[in-house]
Amino acid sequence: MDYTECYVNIPQQERNYSVYRIISRERLYELFDKQKNTLLKLHKWEDPFENFILRLKGQLPNGEVVEFGQRHDFYSQCWTLRGNTDAMWRIYSTDKKSVRIKVRIRKLIETLAPTAIGPVFVGKVRYLTTEGLLRWAKNVLRNAKSPDINLLARTLLVKRTAFSHEQEVRLLYFDPREEQPITFQYPVDPHTFIEEIVIDPRLSLAEIDRFIEEIRVKTGFRGKIAQSDLYAPPRELVIS
Repeated sequence: MDYTECYVNIPQQERNYSVYRIISRERLYELFDKQKNTLLKLHKWEDPFENFILRLKGQLPNGEVVEFGQRHDFYSQCWTLRGNTDAMWRIYSTDKKSVRIKVRIRKLIETLAPTAIGPVFVGKVRYLTTEGLLRWAKNVLRNAKSPDINLLARTLLVKRTAFSHEQEVRLLYFDPREEQPITFQYPVDPHTFIEEIVIDPRLSLAEIDRFIEEIRVKTGFRGKIAQSDLYAPPRELVIS
């Protein structure tokens, strides 16, 4: 099936790129146990500027009010193009017991779109200065007499440059139902969805061995499980 319209800011040649997400081991075990991926409602976002855009409202010259309230009907899941950074491990693995999973961008679409009852998007986030973000928001309001779902999705793919280190990719799902829970789950086969599982680089060798064994037992995953090499010493340098 052709999912071309599902990609935003991601050209054809990048759709098989890998993306990464650090999750708790409890969430990992739940993913394998229930075989469901979980997206969250957007109102949980912490950045006040993103919440500001979430409440976009404007008035056209003819007096017509443009509201973007449908953006509240989106679910999202955040991934990153950056596979191994000190900042990401320290932010998202505070107890050193979280893991990083790796998937392909196209699999985010290929697993969700066939079962979704509303539009699905995956897109790279654009990073703008505060002034640029405000100008962008004004342009959106000025040019959107009746914002469609594609435009609404694009409004969810901008952040301030202070967050540019994240190199974020977002999976978005628009749910047209009136009754919407806080989370949205859809079926995945984690054994084919996940390509590898990487463990926090700050754990000791003994802790790593125990953790890998625990993951194997609880998930049955036969793919690659390894510790992040972020702090591994460089190989011996020989100059001849």
